[in-house]
Amino acid sequence: MNLRHLGCLTASLAWLCLGELSAQAIQRSNVPAPAFEVTGSIYPWEVHDEGIDLILDNMTGIAGINSVYLIAVMHEEHRPFNNDKLPGTFNFIHNPVRTEWDAEDSRAYFQPKMESYGKIKPIMSEHAWLNETDWLKIVLDKAHARGLRAGVEVSHTYIPVDFMAKHPEYKQRDIEGKTVDRPCTNNPDVREYLVALYGDLAKNYDVDYVQTCMLLFSRSDDPVKGGTCFCESCKKKAKAAGFDMEAAIPILKDNPYAQPQLDNWRNFRKASTTEIYKLVTDRLHQENPKIDFRLNDLNDRSSGLVLEDLKGNINSVHLSTHTEQNGYQKTDRQSRIATTQYFMGKDVPIIPGVPTRLLTTEAIVKSSIKISVDGGAKGIGVKHYDGSPYSMLRAVRNGLSEAGVTGFTPVIGMEVEKMDLSGYNPDKFLIEQCVQTTGTGIAKTAFGQPTGIYDIVVSYADEKNGQGNISLHIGGKQKAAWKLSEDVGCWRRKTISNVKIKNGEEIRLTGIADGSETAKVDFIEFIPKTAVKK
Repeated sequence: MNLRHLGCLTASLAWLCLGELSAQAIQRSNVPAPAFEVTGSIYPWEVHDEGIDLILDNMTGIAGINSVYLIAVMHEEHRPFNNDKLPGTFNFIHNPVRTEWDAEDSRAYFQPKMESYGKIKPIMSEHAWLNETDWLKIVLDKAHARGLRAGVEVSHTYIPVDFMAKHPEYKQRDIEGKTVDRPCTNNPDVREYLVALYGDLAKNYDVDYVQTCMLLFSRSDDPVKGGTCFCESCKKKAKAAGFDMEAAIPILKDNPYAQPQLDNWRNFRKASTTEIYKLVTDRLHQENPKIDFRLNDLNDRSSGLVLEDLKGNINSVHLSTHTEQNGYQKTDRQSRIATTQYFMGKDVPIIPGVPTRLLTTEAIVKSSIKISVDGGAKGIGVKHYDGSPYSMLRAVRNGLSEAGVTGFTPVIGMEVEKMDLSGYNPDKFLIEQCVQTTGTGIAKTAFGQPTGIYDIVVSYADEKNGQGNISLHIGGKQKAAWKLSEDVGCWRRKTISNVKIKNGEEIRLTGIADGSETAKVDFIEFIPKTAVKK
């Protein structure tokens, strides 16, 4: 039996344990993919804290994002993401409620239909403010109302470690029989859970795409150096497919390069990985053929993922290309795009991630976008909004414009630190370059755009332990003034609508400090509305 194609022979049997599917009960938006898709992730706690309307305003207005997805099953991780190998501690930049959050292990942030699951069911957050709200529906409904494409992601892990500790039969095992804190999809209960999970999301939610970066087998295909899996479920399934894994184990322990045992084991992993992806995608497309199944590719070829075996199941590929967040441009971006196109073909859109957090710079963001566009990418993924300063989000839109992507215009405006300053001094707040004052600060410049009607957007920080003031004057006339009274300790944006500005007029921002509130400002943006007749 050809182990590599084991999945093709078994996928059709999955429906026997799932029962008959009911008719679709929800209205489908089926928003088509934009010509160039710019995706952005959303987490449930930031929807709670910032509000979905403000998040979407910022994503679309600053970065030009036209596609959003909620991380509906999230792995355990500190947010915003920090890297112990990099200098500095990174906090939420525009979250008015908290500076950081520790995501729970593999919790569901939607409202699962529990009756559709078997022995394993989704586990909700331990926090009432997270588990009592259907965050996925909120994001989908709000995004679709704006004409945005909207999806959902099942992240790295999908069953909590503490649950598996009570059910070790679900865990993978290494060649010595030691358990590994990853579920094995060859266990029938785990397989049934995954298919039900994706079926639930596809059947009961108006999702345009489902994205996943599931961690399946270990990232090692060396049987004695971390390779999995040798659990009882794998042994049973392998034997049914013609591979006696039990007999191969002592041989591989003695000689990890023994043949045909090594190839049989590796091919079994590949066939098993292909099978679970086929089961999941077949279930998705049974519920809604128009759903885009998007693989979030971690470049883990040693884990058993064979792209060419899944050409008919994967509709698009997101590339987790995050290295630039370390502060330098990685050289493999172009080759990863080309390699994926080689295996998937030109008709499957490739959407590389572009880091906008940690040590990324505006130049790196723009360069990453240019390399992606020139390499044939059909979109990019902003990685990730929760840790992105406004300046990096602006760099996304500016980078798209500079790369010649149709439909994306550059941000019109100026960094306040580049204006003529009096009483204001350069500063940095939550990794954003800005200016601050301990008394009264003035930043002014001449308006260099055509005369017209503009919305003006000022990026400023509302700090704690003080209530300063900021005012805006155009041509000597005050157009807005606001007190920094939120005391939220993060970056905010103030919009002053429909302001007539003449070319050459003076633009002046005035900040007044109060206590430790230093009236920090970062950027002033001008959004054209209508031209003014002379």
